[in-house]
Amino acid sequence: MAATRKSIRLSSLIKSPQLLFTTIALSSSRGSISVRFVESFSITSYNINHHNHNQQQRRCVHLPASSSNSESSGLSVTGPIYEMNGITTVKLFTKEGCTLCDKVKDVLESVREDQPHSLYAVDITDDDKQDWFDKYKYDIPVLHINDIYWTKHRLSAEDAIAAIDEANRGDFTLREGEPDASRLEHN
Repeated sequence: MAATRKSIRLSSLIKSPQLLFTTIALSSSRGSISVRFVESFSITSYNINHHNHNQQQRRCVHLPASSSNSESSGLSVTGPIYEMNGITTVKLFTKEGCTLCDKVKDVLESVREDQPHSLYAVDITDDDKQDWFDKYKYDIPVLHINDIYWTKHRLSAEDAIAAIDEANRGDFTLREGEPDASRLEHN
């Protein structure tokens, strides 16, 4: 069977100008079928206000990789997200394409004016972060405050405000439940 490739423009199927497009590629060789999806797409929406001005908003939506052999950009996400000198430091243990990590980052950004802090990303897939990968590979996002384990998976604005306030006062202490996948795995 010859290899085939088919692209579908989703915007033509759903009659919505907000979804730009995505491509689904199908290929067949010797009876096996491989499906590859794009890892992100953009949504554009228009808001019309009372003064008849259009405000365009564009949002990039990241999807998880569709298979284990999908390619990532290979770029590290380690580094400062925002910095404020001399105050609490929050570390977000993450990796490229982690949508739960993006949600946690958004929560932290939303409270930074009320509870000042610096936010740094630590990419657990970096070559020099193997120990963090071994511990956190099943549990990102994981958060530390001033290099002390804080929480994992999800974060509410209320929890962020309370913990950062504790740290800014110097009262933050280690929380229970720090993940450690390497301890649970059998060699």
